[in-house]
Amino acid sequence: MRFDIRKRIFIEKKLVELKSATLVQRAYRTKFNDKKCPTRGAILAISRKFDRTGTTLDLPPKPKNERETRTEARIKLEILFTEDPTLSIRKASVDVGISYFLCRDILLKDLRLKPYKYQSAHQLLPLDYEKRVFFAQWWLGLAKSAYKWLIASDEAYFYLTESINKQNNRMWLKERPVDWIEKPLHDEKVLVWCGISCRKIYGPYFFEESVNQHNYLEMLKKYFWPKHYRVESHEKYYFQQDGATPHTANLVQDWCDSKFGANFINKQQWPPRSPDLNPCDYFLWGYLKSKVYKPLPKTLDDLKVNIRREIKKINTSTLESTFLNFSERCQLVVKKNGGHFENK
Repeated sequence: MRFDIRKRIFIEKKLVELKSATLVQRAYRTKFNDKKCPTRGAILAISRKFDRTGTTLDLPPKPKNERETRTEARIKLEILFTEDPTLSIRKASVDVGISYFLCRDILLKDLRLKPYKYQSAHQLLPLDYEKRVFFAQWWLGLAKSAYKWLIASDEAYFYLTESINKQNNRMWLKERPVDWIEKPLHDEKVLVWCGISCRKIYGPYFFEESVNQHNYLEMLKKYFWPKHYRVESHEKYYFQQDGATPHTANLVQDWCDSKFGANFINKQQWPPRSPDLNPCDYFLWGYLKSKVYKPLPKTLDDLKVNIRREIKKINTSTLESTFLNFSERCQLVVKKNGGHFENK
């Protein structure tokens, strides 16, 4: 129940005079002819307020200084994010009662938290760990210059429409954009094969249909091998391909073994589900997909032109760094006992 200032003054005076909350209630009913009178707790609360502030009015709360507010908020935020690290800044700011920007500032500067993204990777099966360690130890046991003689290969799809990452892609404008990026329900795409070494890139080779053991082997025979055969000291190179079905077919494995001999990394040696060890996966495809949509292609032929153009721009120093990184990744695999790693 709320009381106006006249009733509060009456309650305070009568309590001082009568020394009893019950007698104050009786006096209140007589004075205001009101069956609803203040409770004993309300009477005592009004008296305590008067003793503390010298008035019966509701005074605005004393504002806390900025340091007190920040310290109190920091303690609450530390508890919240310890219990739930996935809590959003907006939700946390509402729970603590501070602005979004102050909440974010405290998380970054006071608590020194960082907004890490969820990490995703290929699922490793129980036997994969041992295979990854075995391969990494074998590779690290070779001469330190072995990385200069490795050819890694892979295929990847490139779509005609550039994929948009809603989390990372931003446009800094003064007004909200009105243009939409239209993405077809079934986008056109092209399948690209590349082989990559620290000296050159073999490709791109464009498959016009789904890859199978026959057209894959035909590509190796008629496209890849003639280019590689002209490379100086071609017999020294190691050749890698992943565990895709067309690659592991016996006729493909036999042909590769006939050309590279002991330097062919066959399906027993290469660890399954390990794109983090393939330079095409951890460097080439991501790099190309960040470049080939400038300018935006209108047809698949335009996209192919862009892919060829960007591959030609990759210099040997970049390739050298990529394959030095391959050896570092093998070291991390051993350190993590075949598990996933973060390559810094």
